[in-house]
Amino acid sequence: MNENCSDPLGSPGANGQAGQPTLVRVDDHVQVDPQQTFREYVTPGRWGVPFAPPPPATPQPAYLPAGYYQPGYPGLAQPYPPPAMPPGYLAYSPYWAYPGYGYYGWPAMPLRPKRDTYLFVVAILAFIGSCLLLLGGLGSLALLGLESISPTLASLPSSEIFANNMLLLAFALVGIVGGGFCGYHSMRSLFFGKPSKIIWMPRFWIFLLAYIVVLGVGVWLHVQGLDVTSLPFTGLLIYLSGIFPALAVLALGIRCPPFPKNGQWPTTWRRLTLALVSGASLSIGLALILETVFLLILIGTQSGGLLQYLNDPGISNPSPSLYGGVFILLAVVAPIVEELVKSLAVVILIGRLRSKAEAFVLGLACGIGFDLVETMGYISQGYNQWLHVALDRSAAGLLHGFGTAMMALGWYYISHREKGGERRVWLALGCMGYAILQHAIWNGTQGLEILPGPVGDFLSQIVNIGPLPLAVSEIAMIVEAIGILIFFICMAAHLRIKPALQHQGAPDGAVGGVQFAGVGSGLMR
Repeated sequence: MNENCSDPLGSPGANGQAGQPTLVRVDDHVQVDPQQTFREYVTPGRWGVPFAPPPPATPQPAYLPAGYYQPGYPGLAQPYPPPAMPPGYLAYSPYWAYPGYGYYGWPAMPLRPKRDTYLFVVAILAFIGSCLLLLGGLGSLALLGLESISPTLASLPSSEIFANNMLLLAFALVGIVGGGFCGYHSMRSLFFGKPSKIIWMPRFWIFLLAYIVVLGVGVWLHVQGLDVTSLPFTGLLIYLSGIFPALAVLALGIRCPPFPKNGQWPTTWRRLTLALVSGASLSIGLALILETVFLLILIGTQSGGLLQYLNDPGISNPSPSLYGGVFILLAVVAPIVEELVKSLAVVILIGRLRSKAEAFVLGLACGIGFDLVETMGYISQGYNQWLHVALDRSAAGLLHGFGTAMMALGWYYISHREKGGERRVWLALGCMGYAILQHAIWNGTQGLEILPGPVGDFLSQIVNIGPLPLAVSEIAMIVEAIGILIFFICMAAHLRIKPALQHQGAPDGAVGGVQFAGVGSGLMR
């Protein structure tokens, strides 16, 4: 029975060879001498156990061939892997040789992709901007709370209090909600280096139907004389009447019908969020500051008469110079200033844009963000007539969105020489000129109402269309809006990214054969 016991000193075992693993049967019941088993673990030289003589030395090879290993106890080199054992046996063999540390024999570790410095800086700026925006939203919310408990403001008319509260609430929502989304995307880019997902939006008619429902509720309240009976409900209707048409224009520009099933979406959620929030915060602030500066300059040149006219448009016998100042402010200063500042987010990312369609969509998003805040402010000032103002501002999202989209397309032609060729400068000037001219005509139509004589009287005439009274100038603006809408649809369909099959082996971040900028870093994608 002793041949089934392992010999720790390398004596011949069950296989009859020294230095080979001893095989022990596990499928039969083997009777093992317990005394002999105990002696395996007794230290030689104690309790009468004699020392065993060392095994004869076996010459070792100077080197081992490739694919061989050296056992842990004396013996010849054996091929790797060890030979298969017979079925039903367990092999107690020595440990294989540990490869050890060193540079040789280990595969090279893949290098981490280097971050794009430009996009890394943009991510830092976006993160700082989102933090400032959150602080501004919290500050607006605090001002709203102080205004609600201030006894001084209680003496103001209800319409002014309502308009101030709605405007502060709009700033708070932009700061908290917009800053939160922008901070989320900037942190994913800055700290985790993760790319953003491709955008997806529902069809535009869903937002259009929701807007029609809101208008229907508003018309019913107006007919019943309950326009501002419940201020929270009225405020909700005002916000929805500004949000739904803007989102309808954005969805129409992104997936202009007929949108193919395998059509390519032009940009990512991260860039779209940056454009929306930038238009609703940075562009609004800069436009307000610059327009105020030009207004003060015009007031100074008019010796205070322009300010008096703006405070009281019904002033009798204003001078012709006052009309010129108002027209310059509406049709020249406002279009140039607003169209230049609304597309700032696109200018920041212009070097990393992948297509004309992406520049168009991001510019559209900047204009929609600008329109959301401006339209909510205008509608809330209407108070009892908020429905009339909401209808008047229905096409404002199309005006601001399409104008900024054309400005962004012009910046794209200037910065990408290969897209426009030799005509790129003329294409850029044409796109930018159209955006400013469209805005100037729109504002100029409103400004013509203040003209004296038959022109102003004609444009101010009221025409009843159902339960809603509309001025002739407003009907003219509706006609202009229809023309802008037709051109907008044509441009969106022309710039749509054509469906393309993604080739095999395309890198991560490539859509339709177009690789994302900054692959590997995930910054601002």
